Amino acid sequence: MYLLVLRRIVYFLMPIVGVFFIGALPYLFFSNVQGIEAVARLLESGAIQNALFLNQDLGLFFSNYLDNIGSLMLRIITFSNVEYYEYQQIKLLFPTILTPFYYSLKLVIGAFLLAITSSLVLALIVKILPGKIQKAVRFVFFSLESLPDIFIVVMIQYSMILYFRNTGTLLFPIAHSDQNPTYFIPILCLAIIPTLFLTRTLLFLLDDEDSKTYVEFARAKGLRYAIILYVHMLRNSLFSLFYYSKTVYWLLISTLFMVETVMAIPGITDFMLDNGPTTPEVITVSILLMFVPFYILFTVVSYILSLKLGRTEEEVA
Repeated sequence: MYLLVLRRIVYFLMPIVGVFFIGALPYLFFSNVQGIEAVARLLESGAIQNALFLNQDLGLFFSNYLDNIGSLMLRIITFSNVEYYEYQQIKLLFPTILTPFYYSLKLVIGAFLLAITSSLVLALIVKILPGKIQKAVRFVFFSLESLPDIFIVVMIQYSMILYFRNTGTLLFPIAHSDQNPTYFIPILCLAIIPTLFLTRTLLFLLDDEDSKTYVEFARAKGLRYAIILYVHMLRNSLFSLFYYSKTVYWLLISTLFMVETVMAIPGITDFMLDNGPTTPEVITVSILLMFVPFYILFTVVSYILSLKLGRTEEEVA
């Protein structure tokens, strides 16, 4: 028990420490990172026309690198606020960062729930189809999963535009504005690839359940296959499907940056892109916000499932 807790703590701390080391990389390679902020302020005010005079020696500056990591860790551990530069002003990172973070969080959670629901429905429908049709549908799912994310986003936007041109009605906004924020289209774009992945995974798990003895026994007893599928096979597969949620989450995060950029959504990745170059600490804190809550949630649910099933994550998956 103690070893399991210790292992979970180590697994939790290692990526967090890695985020600090990666986020502080500009301080390792550039001698005057703080000077970038001052020059950016002068450029925006029009006081200077270029930054050619900025002296930035390239090298390995381990002292500045380690000092920045230590100071940022100390500020976060002691709940001290982090400052960043934006529009000729020094601002406090909290609570400013929470607004784009909550926006992105809504998109990710909405896409995750949509992907889970859609994959359950699709997998159950495919599973009861005749053999030849089922193989064709699985091939289509496999082919669609290989499509680039940007292609899917552009095609969805283009479809909305074509519908608007033909009917004069815009079903959903395809780009964000302060007066009309968009949610449905970005959630749909985020959910497509995870839905295909979860559907394929769930079909694989159901196929594995299909080969077990209890299914043959239940069918020999005269139970309809649909009842066995919906009640027993699906229930057993859902426990294993949960352990693929980490992969789904990383699929969502990898697509989030592209979706927010294409649709002009002021989310967390847009906030990182705008303020990260002048204040690298913004990138570190933003990544921690996206990682820590979901890791804790996954760990808690994983522990509950382990107690319920009496099996470890590796055994269930």
